[in-house]
Amino acid sequence: MRESAYEETIPSFNPRHLLQIIRAVSAGLGVIAITIGLIYVTRIFSAVFSALQGPETFQGLLDKWIPAVGGDELDIVTSGGATYHTARLVAIIVLGGGSVVLAWISMGLILTGAKIVSWTLSDREAIKRMLVYAFGPTRIQEQNRQGKDWGQIKPRLAGIAEPEE
Repeated sequence: MRESAYEETIPSFNPRHLLQIIRAVSAGLGVIAITIGLIYVTRIFSAVFSALQGPETFQGLLDKWIPAVGGDELDIVTSGGATYHTARLVAIIVLGGGSVVLAWISMGLILTGAKIVSWTLSDREAIKRMLVYAFGPTRIQEQNRQGKDWGQIKPRLAGIAEPEE
């Protein structure tokens, strides 16, 4: 008799509990990915905004990048003897391109986190029921009873001339 009472107090292994734990951990990782992406995107946009607000504060950074991209070797000398210094322009393009790539990667991290959360926490059947209610045949019949004819495309909206009566 004692053995059966002891067996009742021991929790049994249930695969659903393991699945719920995996889903919770996955959702947590998705939220962490979204948060990290948002932090980096915010930093990138604030750096770009502060550079646009006060370009003189980023003059030192730009001066450091000019020798890194080629310096005086990028100067263009015309046949008339005029010299065009293009190293500054190339440095601005490199910094701008780097900012765009970093923002793109951060946005990809946000999108990945959102997909992870969506895949792990969404109730697909509830979404299907909602879409069927919103766009399904019962909804169209309901709108037709109310006098709205949304089930057909109007010829003028489709780019087709209406027939003359």
